[in-house]
Amino acid sequence: MPEEIATPFSSWTGILALLSALGLGGVLTALAGRPSGRAVAATAAKDEATGEAAVIASIASAFTGTTASLREEIERMQETLNEFRQRVAEAEAEVRAAVAREAVKDRLLADQKAQLEIAHADVLRLRAERDAANDKSVQQEGEIRQLKAVIEARARLED
Repeated sequence: MPEEIATPFSSWTGILALLSALGLGGVLTALAGRPSGRAVAATAAKDEATGEAAVIASIASAFTGTTASLREEIERMQETLNEFRQRVAEAEAEVRAAVAREAVKDRLLADQKAQLEIAHADVLRLRAERDAANDKSVQQEGEIRQLKAVIEARARLED
């Protein structure tokens, strides 16, 4: 038998042999339990892919949330736009009505100006007629005085 196997464990060589065997066994166990390079690379690739998938899923979730928010904002803006369009249509109707009222007032004003010109012309004509009538009246009064003087002179002559 070899000497190391027969050596009792109480001697220093036996202890050394025992420790060597234990160390060798631990090393062999560690080597056997250690994953291979391919397994480590595959695990790393799997972890990386899982991480990337998680990032993609979170980006997709964020994108979906953002899209929903944008849809809500677009709908709100469309409602606001429709409200503004309605207000603009109402304002345009008010403007058209105001323009129509202004046109009516302009026609009334033009008619009143024409009537004023006619009335002014009538006033001028009536003043001219009055002045002519006054002149005629003064002339006729003069003629009446002359006729009275003639009548009085004749009455004196006859007396």
